[in-house]
Amino acid sequence: MYPYWHSFYPGFNVVPFDAVPANVVPVQQQPYGLGRRWIVQEGSWRGVWTRRGNSNVFDGRWSQAGQPDITAVLTIYTSGPYIFILRRNSSDGNNCNYTGIFGSNGRTASGQNICNRGGGSWSAVIERRDQPEDRLGRRWNEQEGGWTGVWTRRGNSNIFDARWTQPGQQDVTAVLSISIDGNTVRVARRNSSDGNNCDYRGTLSGDGRTVSGQFTCDRGGGSWRATIVR
Repeated sequence: MYPYWHSFYPGFNVVPFDAVPANVVPVQQQPYGLGRRWIVQEGSWRGVWTRRGNSNVFDGRWSQAGQPDITAVLTIYTSGPYIFILRRNSSDGNNCNYTGIFGSNGRTASGQNICNRGGGSWSAVIERRDQPEDRLGRRWNEQEGGWTGVWTRRGNSNIFDARWTQPGQQDVTAVLSISIDGNTVRVARRNSSDGNNCDYRGTLSGDGRTVSGQFTCDRGGGSWRATIVR
């Protein structure tokens, strides 16, 4: 395991790697609450941590383009605004401890982690039962005419970096702003490398996994469809 551990925030005592802080608070008494899902960013990895019922145990899955997904089991402890997280049973063998602090509204969290191999900073958006689900996913695989687009989300924002390819044609890139209101999807495509900015409008499917609709551009337009990768 790790050759050392470091002091946690003031809410917890110094603990060895495999120990749990002594002054954690039972889940039911936690003033900030654990929500139902955490959307986490760690460097270029995006994680989705899904809570098991009303427990403090979460199932985590991390993804990054071009890399196999990683899964692990997370146990989250809190003391006031302070957070301590054990990541175990990692499919890549890289177990971690996370320390962090809730944002002032209890809907975000951020901090540092240290792992068997490496470590760094992390941040999360906490989805609660009274909040709409984050439906933007992490990547949209899109088709419009003979062009294939890959739209990749920037962290937990609604901004995507897009690239379109078509055999025999020069790639096109642009920056997208995506909003979802009910089942209506709007996409603003700007800074297009071909100078052809567009506005997309579409309808989200009932399962939230696909979108289809129409788009208009400075030059031309047509139909489009996309699959949302979470």
